[in-house]
Amino acid sequence: MSLIRLGDLNRDKLATALKDGSLNLHLGPFVTSLKSRSSLVANFLMDTYRDCPVSLNRDELVDYVLSVGPPNTLRRFIKPQVLPDPGFYFPAIPLPARMAPLALEMGMNLSAALQCFRFTMFHAGVVAKDDKAIMIAANSGGGKSTLTAVLMERGFRLLSDEFAVLGREVPELMPYPRPVSLKKASVDIVRAFAGGEAVSPALQGTPKGTVAYRRARASDIAAMARPAMPKLLVFPKFEERAVASREPVEQADALMRLIAGSPNYQVIGEDAFRSTMRMMQGLKAFELTYGNTDDSIRLVEELWAEVTP
Repeated sequence: MSLIRLGDLNRDKLATALKDGSLNLHLGPFVTSLKSRSSLVANFLMDTYRDCPVSLNRDELVDYVLSVGPPNTLRRFIKPQVLPDPGFYFPAIPLPARMAPLALEMGMNLSAALQCFRFTMFHAGVVAKDDKAIMIAANSGGGKSTLTAVLMERGFRLLSDEFAVLGREVPELMPYPRPVSLKKASVDIVRAFAGGEAVSPALQGTPKGTVAYRRARASDIAAMARPAMPKLLVFPKFEERAVASREPVEQADALMRLIAGSPNYQVIGEDAFRSTMRMMQGLKAFELTYGNTDDSIRLVEELWAEVTP
């Protein structure tokens, strides 16, 4: 099998591979076969996934198969719309065709969340330094992705924005370095930290508001075969004008919060319980409350210094 950097593909060759379903994206432990006729999907991949390895082989064994296209033939021509199709039914509202990149990202999230059983998955961002990891778990609006992205500018490598991917035998987190999803105000915040070139063009007026993506760096992708041991778990909570604070979270409480955000823990069952308990033994958990990004970084860096002396 020959892997190619996606950005080194000829634009026409990429579009052809997407149309016939022979474009396979290799990221971390997963291989995803992508299919779409949308030029916007091709442009988005060329821009945002340019440093990712791909293969061109329709017969390759893959983990997921994802198509992005119109919900029916009519919607190719009249008020064009798109839907992600991960190969199984799920209720979804079609998006305007101009939001095809968002449909692609939604589909990739669904594929991993609902079809992965080799690893225990938690809804969390993950960054690492010296192969020791921070897990960042938060409800929508808590600042998970913003904090994940800005820590990339503080010497951490990106493992994942959407999922903490936990091995079953060894309590290591596997990298899955897809772009970091940014919404609303976080788009400008991350642009200010990382520079405009690091962030994709924004999609306006989506169901999630303004959306853009902080690209995974070539260095993050080059290190995607290196797992990291989780050392710190934070639950960030943004509150306007809040005084920055940190509170330890009891292990049992932290465990239940993680399980509540897992798409496959209940399905995997005993193996998920055992691997999660092994992970929790070496993990310190804290809830962070902050009113601005600088405070959130300071809190995390103080905790990091304490748990990795």
